[in-house]
Amino acid sequence: MKTNLPSLKLALICGGIGAEHIGSIESALWLLSHFRSDHRIGFFYQHPDGRLAESAELPALFESWAVHPYIKAWVDPIGAENCRAAFRRAVTWPGSAWTSLTGGDWDLVWPAFHGRGGEDGSFQGLCECLDLPYAGCGIAASVICVDKIKTKAILRVSGLPVLPEVTLEDWQLGSPDTIAQLAEQIAALADKDETDLDSIVRISPSLSDRILESEVRFGYPVFVKPASLGSSLGVVKAANRKALANALAQSLILDRRAMVEPQCNWPEYGIGLCGLDEPQVSLVVGYALNPDFFDYEAKFGAQAQDDAIPANLNPAQTRQLQELAVAAWHALGLEGCARVDCFWDNGQMAINEINTMPGFGAHSVYAQAFAKAGLPAAEFLDRIVAAGLERHRRRNSLIISFKDRL
Repeated sequence: MKTNLPSLKLALICGGIGAEHIGSIESALWLLSHFRSDHRIGFFYQHPDGRLAESAELPALFESWAVHPYIKAWVDPIGAENCRAAFRRAVTWPGSAWTSLTGGDWDLVWPAFHGRGGEDGSFQGLCECLDLPYAGCGIAASVICVDKIKTKAILRVSGLPVLPEVTLEDWQLGSPDTIAQLAEQIAALADKDETDLDSIVRISPSLSDRILESEVRFGYPVFVKPASLGSSLGVVKAANRKALANALAQSLILDRRAMVEPQCNWPEYGIGLCGLDEPQVSLVVGYALNPDFFDYEAKFGAQAQDDAIPANLNPAQTRQLQELAVAAWHALGLEGCARVDCFWDNGQMAINEINTMPGFGAHSVYAQAFAKAGLPAAEFLDRIVAAGLERHRRRNSLIISFKDRL
């Protein structure tokens, strides 16, 4: 795959309608500062309501982002000024935002979205409909990996280790209004006394069945996760029946499916990958977990913890985790870039989750793990760009149109 790329015209888009909106902005600003200087970048932003920002809006938006406590796209004032200068150059595209994005003759579009509404195959599908090359994973891998339940199902049938789970879907409890009412009833129970199973049965037999299954299989504590929210959003640690019932009801207000997993006390590690058929693998990152669990605040807040790069593992242990990440890459059809998070302890392993567009930022473990392996940021990003261009070339070489079959 060619990586000595010429100067390219790249469209970078961030924001989106999903819950990880702020993380997407941070990633895009970091990317903007680290692309090769001879690439010509166009910066686009999608408001939370779905509108694309016009170019005149963007300078004021940048200044609001520059002081946002959760946006850490640079480490010092010099980095901020360099990003500001790159931003000014990147928002001078002519015409409307939609016309410029979809008809701007871009060599490649980089969707710096995280989670639903951009990392979930929706924007990837738009790019393919418009015949636009794009960075990151394709439609199928993006759709699968945003859903933790679907991801685990494919990894499991591929013979790769994952934690067991109990799942619950919204239709099993009723309409959204019914689920909201159930959540209120459960909260009221929790305020009274220790919840017995009969009380939950009266509220929802389906919910009580899943709680009993979880208790039999996992005991407590357990983790409740919405199926398709990332960055630990909506994840709740439940230490008893009341907390579990409430967490499941709340998860199904956030998502259409939820799952319960047992607590895993093994250390957690992250492995970055980039490329196409034979991905390059980063150093292994050892996550610094707080005493409870790696929630959104621990990842992105003011007191976000420093992770160990490389992790404190011997060469054989490192290789074992890297090989597991590559196996997941192939099992799920990943392309361009991804991060695989795993639990590991004394040879026992379980894949926790897959990120098809890992976060970028001043404290991004994904970028740092490649940088500390000797791959400079600009070259690292070029490899992801090259993968997107090669995938597009291969796709367009296939005989798939109606006229080709006449």
